[in-house]
Amino acid sequence: MVNTRLKFGGFVLEPALQRLTRDGDIVPLKPKAWDLLCLLLENRDRVLSKEELLDWLWPRQEIYESNLVQTVYELRRALGDSGRKARWIKNVPRRGYHFSGIVEEISGPGGRKSYRSIAVLPFRHLSDDPPNPHTGLGLADSVITTLSGAGRLVVRPTSTILRYAHTDRDAIEIGRDLKVETVLEGTLQEAGDRTRANVRLLSTNDGRALWAGEFTEPDSPAFRIQDRISARVAEAVSSRLDCSDRRRSTVGHGRMRTENPQVHTLYMQGLYCWHRWNTDSWHRAAEYFQQAIDLDERHAPSHAWLGSTFTTLGIFGALPPREAFARARTAARQAVELDPTRSEGHETQGAIHLFFDWDLAAAADSLDRAIELDPDSCNARHLRALTLAIGGHYGPARSELRKALHADPQSLITHADIGAVDYWARRFLPALNAIRQTVRLDPNFTHARIALALCLLEVDQPREAVAQMNRALEQLGHNPAYLGHGAYVLARGGESQAAMRLTRQLETNRGRHYVDPFQLALAWLGLGDHDKAFDWLEQSLANRSRDMVLLPVNPVMDPLRDDPRFAQLLKRCGLDPKVESSVNSVKNQPVTGR
Repeated sequence: MVNTRLKFGGFVLEPALQRLTRDGDIVPLKPKAWDLLCLLLENRDRVLSKEELLDWLWPRQEIYESNLVQTVYELRRALGDSGRKARWIKNVPRRGYHFSGIVEEISGPGGRKSYRSIAVLPFRHLSDDPPNPHTGLGLADSVITTLSGAGRLVVRPTSTILRYAHTDRDAIEIGRDLKVETVLEGTLQEAGDRTRANVRLLSTNDGRALWAGEFTEPDSPAFRIQDRISARVAEAVSSRLDCSDRRRSTVGHGRMRTENPQVHTLYMQGLYCWHRWNTDSWHRAAEYFQQAIDLDERHAPSHAWLGSTFTTLGIFGALPPREAFARARTAARQAVELDPTRSEGHETQGAIHLFFDWDLAAAADSLDRAIELDPDSCNARHLRALTLAIGGHYGPARSELRKALHADPQSLITHADIGAVDYWARRFLPALNAIRQTVRLDPNFTHARIALALCLLEVDQPREAVAQMNRALEQLGHNPAYLGHGAYVLARGGESQAAMRLTRQLETNRGRHYVDPFQLALAWLGLGDHDKAFDWLEQSLANRSRDMVLLPVNPVMDPLRDDPRFAQLLKRCGLDPKVESSVNSVKNQPVTGR
């Protein structure tokens, strides 16, 4: 997708901010209309066929041409165009559409100096033992929610800043990591019957303090203090940032507030645990969200994130899929029923359709709805990218991942999956570079280190692959959810005895607690026993193991693709053989140049 600021007529397309302006005013665009405009501008030197546009905008979905016609109509209307006298979007009979008009690339923000992006960091408590330890995080969340209604302002979401809840890092440094122009930091002091907040708005470019304020509130329930202070902070900040246009919808916030302050505290604790990205924290997150629901059964955000938590536990093999996804489905359905305007419930339904139902079309529908509600959702765009890639649409998947990183530049899983998409596309050298970069961002992110080991095998670096996998297993404490990956890499790296020990350990563990059978399929595949690998793949099908949806694209499965049993397995999984056929056409190409 286009990534340079472009000007045509009075319009300016700003990809970094994902917005279109006309004479300085924001032009509202639905996500599909935005994507269509970007495609037409990027390919303005040629006519794009209707088939090509449909494939980019709705890949692998049962979509009629009328959907494209409607999207073109919406884009034309936003641009002040008409079908009969179209200035910008021209219809070429029997061929397709192309962008017409003079387009120029521009640099710099243009116009007066204004700040258009902000990260609101969790407020720090000055006391070592504050009476309400989560007030600081809740206050940041309230400010974020309020500022998110400012149409010109890009606001990093709460999910992005949670990782900084307990850090001593400099605010300017964090703001630069998050690729924002300003950062808001604050401290809280609770003494007697008063709560005092000291706040500073800083420029990440030169470290200047753009504004500072002090707010004092009398003692009252924590969430009411948050409301009062956040409203005053947001009003003060808005006057100093580019927030003059507030036409952007704030749908998606829905029934965020609960009348029970304990519910909000439990919800924030759950969010914090979920974003710590390990199995133990996910289990604790589920407990917090359930406790919040027990106190307020109509709190839609807690239902949504409970569903997301069980989905994640199922995806990463911490719970049997049938148990995890059943609980996730119930929670997500409840979230959508309570508040259909929030994106998170639709995101979770999309993840369930993808990783448990293996229904790419249904996943795409749910995730498209989530993106309609919240175009800045990193999670929704990330899941949409995986849906595209698993369907063999690697280019659109990369584009969607870039949009996800725009929403959260520090999302480790998104950075890693940029490499994963290239790995599935057999572009092993770009995949290796992307995954190495993710490991450099966080050496303790074992998900990326395992992906690095798998990718190193494909570029004929087995010794380093084994070293990376051994380090990952040590970081994971030899978690059985990943021992199959370990056995596969060690076996292919020439460490067959060590691989066999891990395989036997998996078989022993399986008699004691849940072990995903796909891990044993991987182990025996690495050891070269295809019959046993197929036996365990059969059990993985019965188990609904999440990795089965990757069969059409996963390079690990390449040794099995010529076996008739593999085609039958794909058919029984309900997966598209066309994707598998396209994989066969590239799997034997040389590594270089892909």
